[in-house]
Amino acid sequence: MFNLIENWELMNFFVYIGVLLFIAKIIKEKLPFLNKVIIPSALIAGFIGLMLSDGFLNIIPLNQSNGERIDIIYDVVYHALAIGFIALTLKRDKNETNKKVWSTAMIIVISYLLQAVIGATIVYFLFSKIFLGAGLLLPLGFGQGPGLATSIGQGYAEGVGNLIDGGALGATIASVGFLVGGTIGVIALNYYARKHNININKVHSENSLIKESFEVETIKELRVFDSLTMQLVIIFIIYAFVYLTLVVLETYLPILLGDLGQTFAGVFHGFNFLIGILYALLYKKILSVYEKRGKNINFLTNNYVLSNISSLAFNIMIVAAVLTITIESIRNYYLLVIVLAVVGTIATFAFIKWITRRIYGKEYEIHYFLGLFGMLTGTASTGLALLKGVDADFESPVAEEMVVGSGTAISMALPLFALLMFPGLAITNNNGFFNALVFIIPLSYGLILLGVLLYINRRK
Repeated sequence: MFNLIENWELMNFFVYIGVLLFIAKIIKEKLPFLNKVIIPSALIAGFIGLMLSDGFLNIIPLNQSNGERIDIIYDVVYHALAIGFIALTLKRDKNETNKKVWSTAMIIVISYLLQAVIGATIVYFLFSKIFLGAGLLLPLGFGQGPGLATSIGQGYAEGVGNLIDGGALGATIASVGFLVGGTIGVIALNYYARKHNININKVHSENSLIKESFEVETIKELRVFDSLTMQLVIIFIIYAFVYLTLVVLETYLPILLGDLGQTFAGVFHGFNFLIGILYALLYKKILSVYEKRGKNINFLTNNYVLSNISSLAFNIMIVAAVLTITIESIRNYYLLVIVLAVVGTIATFAFIKWITRRIYGKEYEIHYFLGLFGMLTGTASTGLALLKGVDADFESPVAEEMVVGSGTAISMALPLFALLMFPGLAITNNNGFFNALVFIIPLSYGLILLGVLLYINRRK
C-alpha cells in the first residue's frame, strides 16, 4: 500500500509555500501599514510560515527538530537560487557600458567589499569563537538576498567551518536586510522628499516595475506555454551540465588533492549557482557567434518569460530561506546579527550617501542614493521600489543604470567568491594567512576600485 505522506512530502511543501504567498499578498494589499513600507510579499509569507511552524506556534509541522523536512527546505533554496540566476543570466542585454553604468557597478562592488570587511572584523574581534566565515554572510545577506546567504551559510555548517545553523544565520541576516531596506529606506525617502520638496508616492504597490513587451517568435507560436517550455528546457539542460560538473569535481578532486580536494569539492557544491551562471554565459556566447553569422536564433531566449521564471524561483527561494530560521539559531546568534545589522546599515548608508554625492552630482543624487541603498540592503527590487517613490515612471536614467550596473557588477565580483573559501582553508591547512586574505583582498580591491571610480568621474 502506498505511503501517501511520503509520496506527497515534497509537493506538500510547495503547496504550503503557495498558500503562504497567497495569504501574504492579500495581507500586503489590504493592510495600509504594509503599503507604506517596502517589504516583499515573499518575506511576509516566510515570516507567517515561520510563526506557524513547529519551531514556534507548532501549527504547521516542518519537523525542524529532527531535521527531516528542514533538509527539503535547504534543497529548495539551493536549487531555486541556481535556477533563478541561470534565468537572469540568459536574458539578452543591450550591452550598454557607458561611464555611469560602470560607475554604478563599481559602487555596488565596493559596497560588497565594505560589508565583507565590516562583517569579518566584527566576527574576528568581537565574536572570535564563531567561524570567521559568518562575517562574510553580511554582504551575501544584505547585498545578494536570502538565497545566497542561506546556501553559503549551510555550506559552512556542513563543511569545515562547523558553523552551527549557518543556513539559518544567513537567512536571518538577509531577512534583517530586507527590513532595513524597506523601513530605513522609506524613512530616508520621506526625509529627503521633505528636505528637497519632492513629491513622492505614499503607497508602494508590487506591480511590475519594468514593463516589457511580450515576444512572439512566429505567427504559429502565440501561446505563452511554447516559449515557457523552451526556456525551461534550456535552463534544465544547463543545470544538467552543472550537475555533471559537480559530479566530476566531487569524484576526482579528493583523488588528486586528498583532504584539500575534499574541501574544495564541498565549496564547489555550494557554488552551483555560480557554475550555472558560467554555463549560461557560455550558452549566450555560442548564440552570439551564430547571430553574427546571420542565423535567426532569437526564439532561443525570451526575456519576458525568463524574467518571470527568475521571479518565481526567487520568490519560492525567499519563503523557503526564511523557513530555515530556528529558535536555536536566534538564541545562538541574536547578538551577532544585531551588531552586524547595525554597523553594516550605518556603514552602507554613510558610504552610499557620500559616494553618490561625489559621483552623480545634485541632479539625481537622491535617486541614486535611495535606489542603491535599497539594493545593497535588500535586493534590486527593493532599490527600484524606493526609486519609484521619487521617480514614479522611471523617467530618469537611474533605474536602467541600476539594472545594467548590477549585471556588470556580477562580472566584476565573480573572482571575489574565492574569499568565501579562505576561512575554511585556514582551518583545513591550519594557516592563518588565509584568514588574513579575508581582510587584505577586499581592502586592496576596494581601494583600487574606489581610486578608479573617483578618477574616471573627476570634475574639470
